[in-house]
Amino acid sequence: MVSLRWTPSSPTLAPKPISRTFSQKRNLSFLVIGLFVLSFLLLSLNPNVQQNSLEHLDRLKEWSSDKAQSLAEGWSDDTMIGGTLKGWLADADANEHPKEKKECRGWNHTLSEDNDPPNCLKARQYRQTMRVLDREDKAEHDHWYFTLIHNRETLRNISMCFLPVSDPDWRLCHEKPLILSGWWYTAEVITGATTGEVIWQSSITKQLKMLGYSFIAVGPYLNWVEVAEMMPDVYHLIWNSDLDTVTCITDPRCIAKAHYVPPEDGEDLSVGVPDEERGVIPIWALGIVDYWGARPREMSNNKYWWGLTEDGPWSYHPLGQEWIATPWPLPGGHYHLPYSIEDYCLKMPIKSHEERENAALILAKRSSYFHYPHVSPPEFWTNLSQVPDFELLSTVEVEEGKPLPEGLVTMGKQSRENYTELVGSVKALVGMGAPPISPSIYTSLCQATPVVIPHFQEKYRMDGWWLYSSWSQHGPAIALGEPWVYKYYAHNYTDLETAVRKAMSTSIERYIPEDMKLTYTLSQLSKYLQRDLKLMFQDVRDNNAGKIPRLKKGARERCYELNRCKKPLEAGRIPNIPPVFPSKD
Repeated sequence: MVSLRWTPSSPTLAPKPISRTFSQKRNLSFLVIGLFVLSFLLLSLNPNVQQNSLEHLDRLKEWSSDKAQSLAEGWSDDTMIGGTLKGWLADADANEHPKEKKECRGWNHTLSEDNDPPNCLKARQYRQTMRVLDREDKAEHDHWYFTLIHNRETLRNISMCFLPVSDPDWRLCHEKPLILSGWWYTAEVITGATTGEVIWQSSITKQLKMLGYSFIAVGPYLNWVEVAEMMPDVYHLIWNSDLDTVTCITDPRCIAKAHYVPPEDGEDLSVGVPDEERGVIPIWALGIVDYWGARPREMSNNKYWWGLTEDGPWSYHPLGQEWIATPWPLPGGHYHLPYSIEDYCLKMPIKSHEERENAALILAKRSSYFHYPHVSPPEFWTNLSQVPDFELLSTVEVEEGKPLPEGLVTMGKQSRENYTELVGSVKALVGMGAPPISPSIYTSLCQATPVVIPHFQEKYRMDGWWLYSSWSQHGPAIALGEPWVYKYYAHNYTDLETAVRKAMSTSIERYIPEDMKLTYTLSQLSKYLQRDLKLMFQDVRDNNAGKIPRLKKGARERCYELNRCKKPLEAGRIPNIPPVFPSKD
């Protein structure tokens, strides 16, 4: 039997100033102001108004993508365009002053907690939020230091959702307005990192705000577990990596007692665990956000990473792929949660073909990429750099022991702003094989710059999962075809140079895929947030003979064998659940 051993590893970053703006004074057109005022009045005065997000999105589609983006940027923090906001109001006519629900009438947040009405949900939410805020203020727990300012501000803001409606600081919110994220890449949104995962999450978190939701970044592992235990009535759902989710689901001290089942043919770790130590986090609330999804064994390395022994679909979330959100429309049940690049790229002016430098820019972050066995050999890039007709540029970060191909020079690492401007000033962006499925491809197309992408097999498949396989650098981009994307076989130099020349000689218009436009991404996120996860869980269980599905055989053991899963919660630990006060009735 494999030992469930663990070795610690946590990413760290140097301190970086953080600032957030909550200004509601935006320069909007009269049309947008009118829409904002109408929406706000309807929400504030009539709690029965159903704000269907798709109706709003249909209105947005009447404008160009540029105008839609201007509209989105103008919404204030108190403006929602998705979901139904009933807040804590009793049913009332539109002309009546907002009223407190019966079970919360008389609640006073300034009094001690034992005076709270026992059936008042928002009283519990307020206390839970303030308890987590106090914890963040003290910062004595294990945490990612750069998240503290963001988390404190967010918790203070959402606490106003739970105030008595008579309080001047009260604000109308979704019933559960908070996303808890233990995923590292959600946290890195705060630092302004530029990896593909962070660019995705940056767009998603902006959209969350537009839809009336907030997030806090509460990694590492034990941190998010404790926060989830402390505020069960506040969070809408929990976001995490595949590894953290598998760790919790297979740990009887993390997952709710009623939801723990050992993996297929796996050891039952709940034997001997006292009831007071059993976990409290519901399995249906654990959502995975992942750039790649649960890829099948036949076109991935998941035989190694997860110990898969069979081909075909699978999921590292026992409830199914529906609990895995990805930026791509992956096969199976994965939820497509796309990101929009409009808010960033539309701000950049388009240069005409004649105004551009007679140059191509290599898409590569690190010099080690050129030493990968599947990419074009270094001499291809040396030869291409010596072509007299055009210049070959790069922004590669040179790593020790991994020199650039002879003839290539680098401008060095660029900021996101400078890189986007650079992409828009050349005539082609040339992929060399890594990184796979990079968002830079879409930045380039949005800047009206054609792209050149390699494939690594002369004959390769583009159906189903193979579109996202390692047979090419970016299958979805290759599928777009010319004149936007030109392909070449990585081991044929003539093919490479021909593709670069064709791309550089082609003038294209700005191109944004339909599923990366703001109207569509907001629609998808709104639907995602409106899902009834508890009901979905019940359906999954009912369709599995009334039993909770088990994790794939060997996946947990392999995760610990490779030291990828986190340390299980210690024996003797009691969940940090909110206190319960006896009723005074």
